[in-house]
Amino acid sequence: MKFNRLKMSYRSQNLLGQLKVRTGLTPNITGRFALCLSLKDPSVPNPDEFDEKGSEIHPQVLFGDYENIFLALFIQRLKDDGLDPELYLNRMLRAHFNRGTIALYSRVKDLADFNSMVKNERLS
Repeated sequence: MKFNRLKMSYRSQNLLGQLKVRTGLTPNITGRFALCLSLKDPSVPNPDEFDEKGSEIHPQVLFGDYENIFLALFIQRLKDDGLDPELYLNRMLRAHFNRGTIALYSRVKDLADFNSMVKNERLS
């Protein structure tokens, strides 16, 4: 089982671009944090809420050296949500990525906000 290229929504593509301007962080870095925010949310995101009109990001670029860790996290989350990882891995990756991007964007106005968010998340 492995991740495919992720086709983000048009909205997420724009939000990640704005986050790059705000923070200087590239979409692969902010995307990882967006995924973590969404995985922390106990509700199940709806993949149908997000279009596939944005750009693609390759798993190696998105996850870097942490791809196997994210794969394990996603498989466990899918099992916890009662979803078959073989069927839902990439669909739910897209849903979590897009939902997390929206959540991250609303919390981060600049690099200091990003730093504060990371510190606060470590404590919770």
